[in-house]
Amino acid sequence: MNFHERAKTNEQAAARQGDAVSQIDTTEKLDGATESGNSLFALCWLGLAGIAMLGWIGALGYLAWRLADWLLF
Repeated sequence: MNFHERAKTNEQAAARQGDAVSQIDTTEKLDGATESGNSLFALCWLGLAGIAMLGWIGALGYLAWRLADWLLF
């Protein structure tokens, strides 16, 4: 949801606050499935960040192992 759509939705919600019908009782639906491409892009970046994080943890573990091996033997 971009800023323009969010502002439009907020304006609609503000206009309905004075109505006698609550938001739960309304039958109108909002478009929630228009941003599947953005969430897929975010998941790809999150996956890459996770792989990079595991790589750094592995590298630090390897260096710690080598340092302990050097200090003890």
